[in-house]
Amino acid sequence: MLRQTQRARLAVITSVSLLTIFLSGCAVKETRRLPPSQIPPLLAASLEELLERIEELHDTIRSVNTRVELIPTTGSAYSGVIEEYHDVRAFILAQRAVDAADNRTHIRVIGQAPVVRKNIFDMVADAKWFRIYIPSKNKFVVGETELERRSEKPIENLRPQHLVEALFVAPPQAGSLHLLEENEIGDTRYYVVSELVAGAPDQLAWQRKWWFRRSNLALARVQRFGPEGQLVADIHYDVWTQHGKLRYPHWLLLVRPQEDYRLELRVEKLELNETIAAEKFVLEKPAGAELVELGKPAAEPPQTQP
Repeated sequence: MLRQTQRARLAVITSVSLLTIFLSGCAVKETRRLPPSQIPPLLAASLEELLERIEELHDTIRSVNTRVELIPTTGSAYSGVIEEYHDVRAFILAQRAVDAADNRTHIRVIGQAPVVRKNIFDMVADAKWFRIYIPSKNKFVVGETELERRSEKPIENLRPQHLVEALFVAPPQAGSLHLLEENEIGDTRYYVVSELVAGAPDQLAWQRKWWFRRSNLALARVQRFGPEGQLVADIHYDVWTQHGKLRYPHWLLLVRPQEDYRLELRVEKLELNETIAAEKFVLEKPAGAELVELGKPAAEPPQTQP
């Protein structure tokens, strides 16, 4: 009996020794040290400093003149249908009012087909009306900017004002509650500034979230929410490039979950804060084109100039 106990103890000791030797090898743990140049810094900023960054991004950019590659994708895993389109070269002119009391913003977008570079659409918009001319269908579409009529074809839900929201960063709303948190996605850490406004009685609702990379404090993402908490716009920014004293992203991704489309913008050429002639934002209906009035306005909207 004693010999059996000794044998059992010896077996346990042997097993533990073998396990220790096994674990001390490289089979379970491997240490890899990155050089200091590959370790991203974690910059610190206060809520007030980040709010000032948002204000600066809004105040310093007054007009955008750019040539981009548009890559639209419609549908999602939730709709069951995903359609991808060929790249579209687009010329975008956008200008917002300098006077804070004047919220008029004008935009014009001309899209060209790949290879042949033939115009496939021309659209303008201001704070009240949008106009779109589609040469291939010889249609001239007119509607109110705030029209929320949803089309069964997601690409038809694209509106010029959606691009305006992506091109010009909205400032924090005065009188709102702003909170700061830290978040992490993958290996990237972010500061997230949340903006809450009064919703239902005795309730607060999210209105916006601004995401900043902690490695360089660059704006990476802006989310806007509806009154019921639905995600209205999700805009991603990257490749921030210096233009004189200004910085502007050369890659943007506009996601509109409610309209079921995504639009990627790759900036090829960019001019900031140049004076844009008012007639550049005028688009007249070509003779013979079919007029399509979305929302059935009482009369064809007058042209407005910035």
